[in-house]
Amino acid sequence: MTEFVSSSLGQTVGLALGLALFPLMIWPLRGLVQDVWQLPMVVQLRPKTGGAIVAATILAIFLVTGWLLGTGHAEGRLLIAAAFGARPALFLIRQVVWSQTPPAVRREAADIRNELAFRLQERTVNFERGWPTFVFDVERARRRAAYEPPPI
Repeated sequence: MTEFVSSSLGQTVGLALGLALFPLMIWPLRGLVQDVWQLPMVVQLRPKTGGAIVAATILAIFLVTGWLLGTGHAEGRLLIAAAFGARPALFLIRQVVWSQTPPAVRREAADIRNELAFRLQERTVNFERGWPTFVFDVERARRRAAYEPPPI
């Protein structure tokens, strides 16, 4: 085995494998920067859906790391599970909330997101497809519909 690793063919295969797996490593690591802060807010907005999906995702990653790394160091495995579970959990929550939201509310949420996107000079969204801040925009649409201005 060491002869293959030290040969030029083995090093080429290792480099190709590393380059092929690099996007798979970046995807959850981006979750550390972009998605971990969203988890408490999404769980607060959708406690049943969000809480169940976050718990199931983190438990699944915790069990897989226990199977791969051994049962020791539970605290470290829990930290890994929480860090790498944010991105898949938010993706699943967004898909579930998308399927439960009526098209009229989706359209209103897209209008709100497009107003913000125009103001912040960001890309606009289409109400026929989900977008990263969909759960928050649905909550904005719900609160906008329930708002009553104070009497004058």
